[in-house]
Amino acid sequence: MNQPARHPLPTLLAAAALLAGCAQGVGNPAAVPTPRAGSSALVKLVAVDGQPRGQAVLSSVAEGVEIVVNAEGLTPGLHGLHIHVNGQCAPGPDPSGKTIPFGAAGGHFDPEATGRHGHPEHDAQRHAGDVPNLLVDGQGKGVLRFTNPKITLLRGAKNSVLGRSLVVHADADDYRTNPAGNSGGRVLCGVIEPARLDAVVGSVPTSRHLR
Repeated sequence: MNQPARHPLPTLLAAAALLAGCAQGVGNPAAVPTPRAGSSALVKLVAVDGQPRGQAVLSSVAEGVEIVVNAEGLTPGLHGLHIHVNGQCAPGPDPSGKTIPFGAAGGHFDPEATGRHGHPEHDAQRHAGDVPNLLVDGQGKGVLRFTNPKITLLRGAKNSVLGRSLVVHADADDYRTNPAGNSGGRVLCGVIEPARLDAVVGSVPTSRHLR
């Protein structure tokens, strides 16, 4: 007996829903990359009050450096995320001279002196320190996985980010405004340090950052 043909629409809708979930950073938890001495770096993110608020693991890959961020204690929504030139998370002056939280981290890492802030996935002339916005959920947790082809973890290299800092901002990066995307104050900061063999990491969803 011939079986009635199955309509493909439900299957297509289910697949679309799954892809949409991945695009929002939803998925089954999976261990973040285990830091490897000599080819990875670890960032311990702290808030202005010094309390720990997550971490990031940077790993050397063929395409550049993969950055995996796992942060918490943030307001829901998008937050600018950048690599800054100085490996310091103390208060310091902004370009106008006003002392701000994490101001000692300095400006965006821009080893090629492009002077151009832009979208990290669509603007080849952007700062090397530009990273996609961090999407934070209703529980205050944000995760991101992004490979930056403009940086390295090789000591002494002009575009090495070892000894620099990773900063999370209060607002979303608009990817247009110089020098920092109009992303507001600095709310989390951590120094990018060579990974140790005893480094401890958490977990993030398996899906990659999608825009």
